Order: sequence, then C-alpha cells, then structure tokens
Amino acid sequence: MSTEEHDENEDDEEWMKYANAGFGQTDYSLWDEKDTSKQPLEEEEDEFSLDSPDQLSTHMEEISRAPSPAGHKHLVRIGTCDHCIGRLGGKKRFEQSIEQSGLEIRTTVVERDSHLANARVEEPLCPFCENLYEESELLAEIIFDSLSPYEVSRLQLGARIPKDQMEEEEEMRKRFGAGGSDALKSGLVQCIAQHLNKRLEGVNLVNDKPQILALIDVLTLTVELDIRAHYLYGRYLKLERGIPQTRWPCRACKGRGCERCDQTGLQYKKSVQDLIGNPLLEIFQSNEHAFHGMGREDIDVRCMGRGRPFVIEMKEPEIRSVDVVEAMQTINEAAGGSIEITGLRDSNRSEVVRVKDTPAEKSYTIRFRLLPLSEAEFAVLTAPVDLTHIDVQERGGKGKKQSSKRKRRGDRKNDHTKPLPTVIDVPERPDEATLKAMKKPELVAMAKELKLTQTGTKADLVERILAAGPPAPIYLDLPENDAILQTIAQLSGVKLAQRTPERVAHRRADLIRRRTVFETSKPVIETMEDGVREIEFTLRCESGTYVKETVHGDGGRTQPSLSSLIKAKCDVLWLDVGDIHAD
Repeated sequence: MSTEEHDENEDDEEWMKYANAGFGQTDYSLWDEKDTSKQPLEEEEDEFSLDSPDQLSTHMEEISRAPSPAGHKHLVRIGTCDHCIGRLGGKKRFEQSIEQSGLEIRTTVVERDSHLANARVEEPLCPFCENLYEESELLAEIIFDSLSPYEVSRLQLGARIPKDQMEEEEEMRKRFGAGGSDALKSGLVQCIAQHLNKRLEGVNLVNDKPQILALIDVLTLTVELDIRAHYLYGRYLKLERGIPQTRWPCRACKGRGCERCDQTGLQYKKSVQDLIGNPLLEIFQSNEHAFHGMGREDIDVRCMGRGRPFVIEMKEPEIRSVDVVEAMQTINEAAGGSIEITGLRDSNRSEVVRVKDTPAEKSYTIRFRLLPLSEAEFAVLTAPVDLTHIDVQERGGKGKKQSSKRKRRGDRKNDHTKPLPTVIDVPERPDEATLKAMKKPELVAMAKELKLTQTGTKADLVERILAAGPPAPIYLDLPENDAILQTIAQLSGVKLAQRTPERVAHRRADLIRRRTVFETSKPVIETMEDGVREIEFTLRCESGTYVKETVHGDGGRTQPSLSSLIKAKCDVLWLDVGDIHAD
C-alpha cells in the first residue's frame, strides 16, 4: 500500500467518526412548524394515513359493477333481496322471473363464498327497495279488491314512491347494478302485474289508453283509481221546440236550486243532454255525463232529417259492456217523443275532437211573414259597415300565418264596426221654455224647416211648433211574388258578412264572420186569412251561419240579408235544421 492510499483510508475513518458523533445535528425541521422528531412512529403513520386523499372513495370505486362476479358478490354482501339482485344482476334469462334470476345469482355467490350464506339475515333490509318487493303480492291483492266493483278490460298500473327513496336507489343502481337494469318503480309495477295476471281474467295490462289507472301508494298501502269515461256516438233528432241542447242552469239561483226552478237548478226541465244521458246513468251505473255535439241549434229550433251527430261521455262507469240497441230503445221510450236518437255505438275520446271540430254544411228550412218596411228601417239594414279594422274569423286556417298578437275582446283596435244605428237620427224638438227664450227669426226658421205656417206672433209660432209631432213613417211597397222568387234564387252563392248577433253577443266574441249560402230551394208563398203572406224555403249554407239573421238582417248586422234585398220586413216564424252533411 502506498503512502497516498493509506492517507485516504484514514480520512474516511475520521469522517465516519465525525458523522456518528452527532456533530451538526439539530431538532429543528425546515418543513414543520413544530418539533416532530420526538413523536412516536405510530402517530406519524396515523397522520400520514389521514392526510392521504380519497382512500375510502378509491376503495369503493374498485368494486366492480354487476354482472361481474365481484359485483354479484357485493350485492349479496350488502343484504340485497332476491328481486333486486335479479333486477340489477344482468343475468336474467328468457322466461325467467327476476326473483328466480336473483336466487340463482345468490346460489352461485354462496357456492364460491359460503360465509355469505347468512348475509340476508345479517342485513334484513334491502338497501335498494327497502323490502318493497316482498310486499308486491299484498299490493296486488289491494289493487284486486279495489277493482272488484268495476268492469275493466284495459288496466294500467302505477306506483307512488317517495322521491328521496327513488333518488337514493337510482344512485346506487348506477353504481353497482348492471347497465340497462330496471328502475325501482318500473320493476315493482312489473312484479305487481305478474301477481295480478294470476287473479284477473280477461284484463290486459297496458301502458296507454286504459279504462282504469290504478295508482298505489307504497307508504299508506292505498290505491287511487282513475276511472276513465266511456263514450257513445250517435245522432239525435229534436222533435219538439223549447228544448235546449245542454243543461241550462236557472238564472235566478245559478243552478243551486230555488222556488223559481222547483229546486231543480235548471232553467228548463228538459234538455237533449238529460234526455239522452239520464237513462244511461242507470245502465252504466255512472256518476255523471257530459254532452258533445257537432254544433248546436237554438232552443226554439227543431233538428230533423238524419239528426245531429253527438258523443256522450259517461263518467266513472262501473259497467262498460252494454247492448247499445237496447239502450237506444230505452232512451227513445223515456223521451216521450221529444227527441229520438239513431245509430248509437261505442266511441272514444278522439271522436269527441272530430265531432267538435268538423265544420259541416247544414240545410235549414225557414218560414217568415212578409210585412211592410219603412224607409228608416231600410236605411238601418243597408247602413255601410266599416271593414277597416275587422277581425274576420277565418275557416280552416291551417297553414295560414296567424297574427303574432292576438286581439282581445274589448280591445279598441278590434272595434271593427262603428255602432250600427237602430233608428234614424231625428233632431230633438226644444221644449216650451227653450222655444219662448228664442227670438222670432229663429222660430220662423224652425217653422220653415218643419214646413209649418211662418206668419203670426211669437206665441203663435211656439204653439204651432209644439203641436207639430214627429213625421209619419214612409213605407216601401211590398214586393211581388215573382220578385221574391227571383231574389231567393239569386241568394245562392252569396258571401255574407255577419257581425255577432245581439242575442248572443253576451257569450260570443264580437266578430264579423264570412259565411256562404251554397244553394236555396224554390220557396212556397202562402197568403193567410189576414192577408199577410208567409214564405217558406230551404237553404244550404256554411257551418256557423246565422240563418235567422240571414233572413231578417238583425238591424244591419248581417249584410246582405233577404230583408234588405226584397225591401220588406221578414218576421221569422220558425226554423228547422233539415240535415247536417257530415259522416
């Protein structure tokens, strides 16, 4: 060994002595604010474990979802019931119930890990359904008992489950269950349906258009039944005047019942709705009925021909299978000749929309008396209508651009016509005090305007003006029969402008409606014993036409009118609906 190598070895030994002597050591840590060198090792490990982030969540995320064996094992470990294991396990085979699938998965897991055999005993409450599936047979029995009074062939089931329970189950199902597994509510309803299928005969469980919807509350174990209405379609003939189409509440008591209406609550004791619906209440064992007609006729108008289409709605019926021919005979016999129905058959809710929305053409027969018309009345009938700001009702507006701002009733901009005059404006005569205060030249000018004698004293002029009454009306000559026949024939194809009649203005929007008269028949003209002519004819016109107003003019609210065309007053005697051209 050389002298240099010997010196290096001595230096290393001195450095080791120096390092082991603790020279230069310090208890101060640059990284800690307090002294941690004297803490026990266990505390340091605990502190480290607490500071380690997401250790618990990382452990949970490592659990595989079903249908992996580890996922099935975890479902069994946490006390999941057989129904939920089958629902979430993702191993259900064709024609196998979820309970059978769950039992098969549990058996496979227990064969691998026998210590999980008592997992369901140790965790008796299923974390997913809270043992609701075990009550499914009881829930089915409750539904079955509630359905006993009703005849049903299409049943829909539903369940009301607390929201927090459903949200918690949804979160766990997405975490541990197989993808695409059934939710708690749908799975429970399906399980109840399987029990009901064993007890209900001839009943189809559906997802839409049910006759009864059974909604069960899992907390209170009660069932709420939504019993859908039963619908019947037919046509009615109204053979008697003075009968409204639907119930008319008493004006005095508003339907509550009073002495005026004999405690019935009705303005008219009979209506088409009640004559048809009341006999059906007993047949269907229903609580109430509603009437839907294709338009309506006035209370004093008969409905003849094939009759008016209608749909009557029987609410909450207990019986649905009814012999409609026998029911139709019962209704007609009970009506006593007031009405008659034909073509009664079962219907549905969509036909209500069709009946209400079909703008069918109609034929009417009308009879009126021909009376003289004064020049003043003729001026009212032909007063010009201001169409500058009209809100004309369009028929069949499909595809037409609608106004972005819908005009409201009562809007000044929607006042499409200036108020039509009902009488010709006649200047009011001054009273006696006003005349005496006037100067004589003013009295002379007034006498001249009234075509009176202009001579005499001031007192004579005042007396003469006061004695002058209103001028006698000037009547137009009545038309000849040939002119009437020609005018009615020319009415075919005429486009009418009909402002809402005064008789219905309280319940209809004030509009000008465009309606067409398609054809008219040759009228029958009869001269009565008093010398007045009565005219009867038939016309076919567009749906929604005011036929009486087409004849008498309604004070100029319908233009043109037959009265304005023949220059005679047309006093309508009666109107009948001849036919409704639909179906």
